[in-house]
Amino acid sequence: MPKLSDLASEFAGTERPAGNLLDGPQITAQAVAAARMYAGYGRLRAHVELTTLPTIDGDTQVTVSEWAVIRPLFILYVERENALQLEASRGLGVDVFGRDSSTVAADIMQAEMTLPARAFCRPVLTV
Repeated sequence: MPKLSDLASEFAGTERPAGNLLDGPQITAQAVAAARMYAGYGRLRAHVELTTLPTIDGDTQVTVSEWAVIRPLFILYVERENALQLEASRGLGVDVFGRDSSTVAADIMQAEMTLPARAFCRPVLTV
């Protein structure tokens, strides 16, 4: 299973290398934030055997199916952080591109509201 830091690096280096103002640790932090939100509603496979509150960091491993649910929220988190940095540099004369942070924040709210239904999993039992 890939680690969150590896998936964040792949995103920054391969999927979206242009137009991103965030560095590696900042992008990994957004992946961790999205995984923590997911873990609030569904247990990560890497934490199935744990009985204590698990730690989620860049070394946390996720399955492909978990990443499929986490990734859209992660992308929105990255877009919001990128927009916040661009908006902060507006006073320096930098041309802002992309959506503004408030528009992205609205999409994040919607994605976070649908996350419980997408993350919830109950094993099927037959009698």
